[in-house]
Amino acid sequence: MARLLCTSCLTVVFFSFFFLTACSDSEVKKQTYFNRGVEYAQQGKFKEAELELRNAVQLDPKYGAARYQLGLVYLETEEFGKAFDEFQRVADLDPSNHDAQLKTAEFLLLQDEVKESRAYIDNLLKGDPDNAEALAVLGNIELASGNVDQAEDAANRAIAVQPDGDQFYILLAKVYHAKEMSRKVEQSLRKAIELNPERMSTYQLLTTFYFNQDEQEKAEKQLLETVSAFPASPEPLLALASFYLDGKEDARAEEAINKAISFDPENDQTYFFAADVYTKAHDYGRAEEVLQQALARSSEPLPIKEMLGDIYFEQKRYYEANVIIQDLLGRNSKLPLANLVQAKLHLNAGDDAEAVAILNQLVRDYPEWSEAYFQLSLGQLDRGNLELSQSAAAAAVQYDSQNSEAHALLAHHYLRKREFGQAQKEANIALDIDPRNIQAAVILGQSFLYSQEADRALELFEQINNLLPDNTEVLYNLSLAKIARKETSAAIRLLERVLSLEPESAPALAQLADIYLRNNDPEKAIQRIRGQIKKAPDVPGYLLLLGDLLYRHGELAEAAEIFKNVQLLAPEEPRSYIMLATIQKENDNIDQAITEYGKLIEIQPDSLNASVGLAVLLEQTGESKQAENIYRQVLQQDPGFAPAANNLSWLITREKNPDLGEALRLAQIAKESQPRSPYISDTLGYVFYMRGSYDLATAQFRDALSFLPHVPTLRFHLALSLKAQGADREAVKEIEQCLQQKADFPERQEAEKLLQAWQAVS
Repeated sequence: MARLLCTSCLTVVFFSFFFLTACSDSEVKKQTYFNRGVEYAQQGKFKEAELELRNAVQLDPKYGAARYQLGLVYLETEEFGKAFDEFQRVADLDPSNHDAQLKTAEFLLLQDEVKESRAYIDNLLKGDPDNAEALAVLGNIELASGNVDQAEDAANRAIAVQPDGDQFYILLAKVYHAKEMSRKVEQSLRKAIELNPERMSTYQLLTTFYFNQDEQEKAEKQLLETVSAFPASPEPLLALASFYLDGKEDARAEEAINKAISFDPENDQTYFFAADVYTKAHDYGRAEEVLQQALARSSEPLPIKEMLGDIYFEQKRYYEANVIIQDLLGRNSKLPLANLVQAKLHLNAGDDAEAVAILNQLVRDYPEWSEAYFQLSLGQLDRGNLELSQSAAAAAVQYDSQNSEAHALLAHHYLRKREFGQAQKEANIALDIDPRNIQAAVILGQSFLYSQEADRALELFEQINNLLPDNTEVLYNLSLAKIARKETSAAIRLLERVLSLEPESAPALAQLADIYLRNNDPEKAIQRIRGQIKKAPDVPGYLLLLGDLLYRHGELAEAAEIFKNVQLLAPEEPRSYIMLATIQKENDNIDQAITEYGKLIEIQPDSLNASVGLAVLLEQTGESKQAENIYRQVLQQDPGFAPAANNLSWLITREKNPDLGEALRLAQIAKESQPRSPYISDTLGYVFYMRGSYDLATAQFRDALSFLPHVPTLRFHLALSLKAQGADREAVKEIEQCLQQKADFPERQEAEKLLQAWQAVS
């Protein structure tokens, strides 16, 4: 008798059959999507391939084969972030997929994630110890880790496995470069070219090597060899043209460029590269000609017009540049180069805020654009935002190590901060890249000058002067070197030469006046300044010089009239308001002095110096709380602004129950920003004194006195600190010397009483 199945059993059988059928259908679909994806990829239909492979992965997120093929598709479409994600998933899902392991390690190494890259390579080499490509990645990992010998071992192991692999000899060349074995670098690159004469980048590496070794003849020979090896490519010809332009062989350069263009006269990129070669050689006329040729042929004129606008700017044809750029931005407001040129036009016109706004957006949109960072650095420098400017200059160098102007600008910042070694390093890099970078040469000379290496400075400035005999900046710096060597007569002749070439050179006139002042001849200084004002009556800098000098010699009424004239000539010049406020203060017209600062703040609401000047006057009128509020507002704008931090710290020490922790924090901020300021050293010392750190206080007071030995308040503070340390005899000596000063000072009566008390005890 047949056995009957119960209803529940039938249900189980049904669902089991349904599940198996469903699984089978899913597998079929997954395989179908995978096969179609691979087929599309082989046909070069990468978008279709991506869609099919994505469908396969959607059905099975752990489908390693589909993810691997998807990673390969993303490599073809240059979506490298997506490719990395897929390869890493495959490497984690299937450790036996050595290529996925390899590619993941390569991506991680490119991202400087050396430790993570090594983990994947170590895992791969455990399963496949003779994988030459993996050994090459290991070699690069060891190089990045500073393990040069291990890198060499890995490269040699890769060569032993695959002796015909040119890439392994390129790695070996990098190892020899790290070991400073120049001839072995050359031999390795030559071997790589022999093994694979089709890889153009190896020829370029060898050319760069010769340039770095300053072997110009070999570099030229290598360039010609590259042209011969790739006779249909414009790129080697353009590199050769750049070499000829550097050597002033214009005819040969033009011949090479024309030949490059003739290979593909309809290709816009060749014209762009050719124009770039001319631009780097500062031959803007020929760059313009090349772009005009491209414009006559191109079906996509906007990028060409962008570059043309930039060329017009570099030629100082600002009106034409503005016309073409405004037209382009009217068509497409997002064009990057057009926006960059617009920012440069704003900088040239003094509209720094507009320029900085554009440039900040550009570096957000294009975070690795060196030129945008360089222009941003210039804009921030013009606005007085020195730290922001230095940061942008560093980014410009980071994203283009061959940007000579950016290296020079970074050198300028190091010079400003008196970091002379760093300044010299960056200036030298700038000159290695572009020996014609006069600004870099000047900064290098200035760094020698300011680090007391007057002979080296003189030698360098004389060399530059021989090349550019009428360059006023070079002549001016040469005069400073002469002054440092006490060759005063020669310095005067050089400064007079500057003024004859550039009658509006305020620094030259100021230096000339300073020479006369140091020779105790103020009348001659004043007379010389008046004489130059007759030649150039509308130069605010000259009037400021005369006003300052008259103020220093007590001619307050005439000085005030001169500063008023400066306000009429250049209402944006802050020093005229500051000096008028100073004169009003000396005349005990505090309210009028406050008015002057108010006028300056109205014109320049972001002027931190004006705000601090106003706060100082408010302190003197007893409005300490109002002054304190202004200092805090200034520090909100710029937390590192030394005058505000210093003055606020001092105000806090004068309070009934001072917050000495906050006072110390502020004084240290000021000290970090201006480490050589004696007044800041005095404030920091006083905070240490009030906190009971007398040895630290004494050190700061001594530092302050080394700069201003004739300021009695500083010596009084030192006496207090020495007394607190128990150095009674030295304290008495300092306070006696303090009271011998003829100048009055607020603490005189207190000092006299203390001296009597201390002498009575002793």
